[in-house]
Amino acid sequence: MGICGGFQMLGRGISDPLGIESERQTAPGLGLLEIRTELAAEKTLLRTSARHAPSGLEVAGYEIHHGRTACDEAPAVLSRPDGQCVGAASPALPVWGTYLHGVFDADPFRRWFIDRLRVRRGLAPLGQVVAHYDIQAALDRLAAAVRRRLRMDDIYRLLRL
Repeated sequence: MGICGGFQMLGRGISDPLGIESERQTAPGLGLLEIRTELAAEKTLLRTSARHAPSGLEVAGYEIHHGRTACDEAPAVLSRPDGQCVGAASPALPVWGTYLHGVFDADPFRRWFIDRLRVRRGLAPLGQVVAHYDIQAALDRLAAAVRRRLRMDDIYRLLRL
């Protein structure tokens, strides 16, 4: 499983004709996915959602990459609402990748994914979410803990806020 640059590296190769990341024009990938990536001058910065084809579940997250990846020869496993492939898989290997950071934040998708791993190991799927992911609540708890232990007035003064 590769996310973003890891997704790109799983493919046949990466070309960088503009020298964005390196002086090398091309670099071979691992060859585990039938995809090719070309780095582009304009960086993709996008909050988006995508549908995971094998499960039918929707996931959400963000893309932040220079690459443009062609999934023409690989099965698209994640597609944005505009139809753009943001994730591909190998038909023969348990390998897949995506540009979507946060793909595992969606509780139902994460459960589905973990249940597939459980089945591959001979375990029964749980079929229900047992750990909820809520980043906002976690960040609020962290902020409250920091405020309880630091003299925030002094910090704001030092920062001239």
